[in-house]
Amino acid sequence: MHDDDLITMVKESFTDLHATTPMQQILRRGHAVRTRRRIPVLAGTLAVMVGAVLAVTTLLPGGHQPSTLPAQLAAWTVTRQADGTIRVIIRELRDPAQLQRQLRADGVPASVTLTGQENPACRPYPPTPAGVLSISSELSTSPQSGQVMMFHINPSALPAGTGVQIATNYWPIRGEAALDSAGLVYASPQCTGS
Repeated sequence: MHDDDLITMVKESFTDLHATTPMQQILRRGHAVRTRRRIPVLAGTLAVMVGAVLAVTTLLPGGHQPSTLPAQLAAWTVTRQADGTIRVIIRELRDPAQLQRQLRADGVPASVTLTGQENPACRPYPPTPAGVLSISSELSTSPQSGQVMMFHINPSALPAGTGVQIATNYWPIRGEAALDSAGLVYASPQCTGS
């Protein structure tokens, strides 16, 4: 038997078979099956993309909007409270400029430095009025955290033309920060940015 004979025999065996399903229905069904198979792949791809976007926006600094959610880093946390006060928790302060930028972005004219590096443009304001700045310092329950400092700043109670100056010590070997001084200063672009 040759190839031509085999082909002829196979063709003849199918001559009595006829398709009753229209070609358009077969094509639509095939398209629907392929679409259903793509849905899990597309959902997985979308989930990975959303995760990547969230990771990038979390890790990269962006434009700042006044915080109703806390801006939190391992070293410090700044949170706007429901009553309008700003709560600052400092666990360590290697880079005071970051905390200073966050406070200013939240509407607190501030100068944050390490002790001995205070801004010479800042002039102390007479004794701080009650209700403007409250400070507490406590030992953390975590041995790695050491001392934790907490400030509550009430921006609406700041006397006109004043800002907050915070100076801390930082010991890199122990990974600890300690408050040296905090109080009001006369606000100026050179001192508190306003």
